[in-house]
Amino acid sequence: MKAFIRADASVEIGMGHRVRCQALIHAFQALGWRCEFVVYRRYDEFSDASDRIIDSEADFLPLAEQADLVILDHYGYQVSDINRLYQHQKNLLVLDDMNDRGDFSATWVLNPLNEMYASSVQYPLTGSQYALLRPYFSQALKIQAMEKHCPNKLLITLGGTDPLALTLPILQSLLSSGFPRENIVVMLGKNALNAESVMTFCQKESIEIERGVTDVTPLMRCAKMAISAAGGTLFELACLGVPTVFAQVADNQTRSLEQHLPLDWCRTVRFDGVSHDIQKERVTLLVKQLHSLWLDEVWQEKARKTAQSLVDDQGANRVAKTIHTHLEKVLI
Repeated sequence: MKAFIRADASVEIGMGHRVRCQALIHAFQALGWRCEFVVYRRYDEFSDASDRIIDSEADFLPLAEQADLVILDHYGYQVSDINRLYQHQKNLLVLDDMNDRGDFSATWVLNPLNEMYASSVQYPLTGSQYALLRPYFSQALKIQAMEKHCPNKLLITLGGTDPLALTLPILQSLLSSGFPRENIVVMLGKNALNAESVMTFCQKESIEIERGVTDVTPLMRCAKMAISAAGGTLFELACLGVPTVFAQVADNQTRSLEQHLPLDWCRTVRFDGVSHDIQKERVTLLVKQLHSLWLDEVWQEKARKTAQSLVDDQGANRVAKTIHTHLEKVLI
């Protein structure tokens, strides 16, 4: 069977849509599917050679009709766009985070948060059991279960593109506050803003840094805590039990933080939609929060257990098997 995945990536959009779709693709491929990304030409710099490039959304509609399944992970599609796509392909899976676009038609909607959808969605796949984690996390959980050492690193990861260029000011604030540099490790996205300045700063200050890492789990397993953007990485950090201070860099991260903050395994500081001066003030606030939690072993142990209870490594497999089984019955 054939699936087209409509998702874009860029500095503004981030890499999260593509990353979680790749996790889903891996699960479908294990069931014998052929999967192909469809990318708008404006964003082909962030595409792979095997991707299908389109010049307009109208170009996607005839492609959708040729597939057995369309996976849509794209905030540019509003209700009317989704409904139009659904008319061309009834086997439509919509990935969602905010549940703020209104009622649309789809066979499946996938949201790792506990959200309610209208009856026009036939099969809602909601809750953290459907969080899409890459296959690396299955192996990481096995290794973690056998490990004896205690993690001692502060992992800093602001997403694949770091759209607000927060990595450098956070590092500068941490060092100014006296945080030990030998405990810091930076995971920098391949397409991160201000990447060269961050690399230069880390080399000058002897701070460990990795850029463009494919398998993020070794760095996460070494993390006692993290400072992270609050996209899909939230579920990855939860899976490996890493207490985190999240830097919210986009509005679509609001719902996940609203549901996870009351569980008390994480904290957050919001950076999107504010001036540069306020961002600087909030960097200081974030670092203060980190300091207050870094030595709180009681809270950290409780936070680790809570986080790990929320997310496992089987979300992508659950989604793929559910849809595959359904379509086998329908198409045969």
